[in-house]
Amino acid sequence: MRLIVLVLSLVFTVFTQTAMAAVERLDMKLILDKNGIKIWSYRLPDSPYYGFKAVTTVKSSLTGAVAMVMDTDSANRWLYRTLAVDPLKLENNNMDFVIRVVSDFPWPFKDRESVVKGKVTQDPETHVVRIDSRSVDNHPVREGYERMPSVEGGWLFRPLANGQVEVTMTGHADLGGAVPAVIVNLLIQEHPYNSLLGMKKLINESRFQTARLAGIKEPV
Repeated sequence: MRLIVLVLSLVFTVFTQTAMAAVERLDMKLILDKNGIKIWSYRLPDSPYYGFKAVTTVKSSLTGAVAMVMDTDSANRWLYRTLAVDPLKLENNNMDFVIRVVSDFPWPFKDRESVVKGKVTQDPETHVVRIDSRSVDNHPVREGYERMPSVEGGWLFRPLANGQVEVTMTGHADLGGAVPAVIVNLLIQEHPYNSLLGMKKLINESRFQTARLAGIKEPV
């Protein structure tokens, strides 16, 4: 089953709706530059958890990169500590969606779940694809899991020359429960780094590079 995979909640994860607004923040601190992946963190005035921005470049068609993020069958192969992504509502060729994301938290914490509503858009002139999402609270919490109170997130796919795509992910979340913010902030790079590293390793698979997505157009 295919659908947008946007929110990957775990003890090291944060995704933000201020996603694209945060891309050019002036108070960001570079915390990792490794294997072609750069990650910045920044503070938010109303949360003890830091936000992050992570950027890398992949060799791929624009559709291939977006299709990888839309493929729930492959999610657990590259999205760090993601256990399941379940579609709850899909509309407009999956460009508008509601999903439930379940993530693996280390003991002694309960695994987390998030119910997220989001939208995929593409700029008709630049061909940049943008995915924005935020959590909703109109679904019951399943037994054995802890619901993350607030999750907001985003992806940005910018086509470059020579068959490359710049991929940006940004985020922030309230993890819920007794998860110390100081630990999360110290390890904030773990989730985006491992997820983007996984993307770079799998992006050339034919299931992504031969994909066709309604609503996504390749630059001429």
